Amino acid sequence: MQSLVTNNASSKSTTHLFNTMTVFTLTNYCGCGSTTILGVFDTMEATIERLRVLAAMTEPGEEYRIECFEVRTFDEEVENTEHVLRSRAEWKAKQAKMEELD
Repeated sequence: MQSLVTNNASSKSTTHLFNTMTVFTLTNYCGCGSTTILGVFDTMEATIERLRVLAAMTEPGEEYRIECFEVRTFDEEVENTEHVLRSRAEWKAKQAKMEELD
C-alpha cells in the first residue's frame, strides 16, 4: 500500500486571517486511472483510522492520498480578496514611485 500526504491548505508559516475549519480527504487511486474519494474527515487521526481499516483489505499496488483543505465562508473570501487587492495596489504604487526615482 502506498500513501502520499499533501497539504493544499496554507502552511503553518503563513499568517492566517481567519479561524478556518480544516478537513482531510482520503482518496483511492486505481491503476486504471479512476479515483474514488473514500471520506472527508475533521481530523488527521480520523483519516488515519479509515486508512488503517483499508490497510487490512488493500491489494498490492493500491494507492491512497490524504489531502488537507481549509473551508472558508463567503465573508472570509471577500475579506481576503479585499486584503489581497489592497496589498497589490500598495505594491504597485511603491513600484511606480521607484520607477519615477530612476
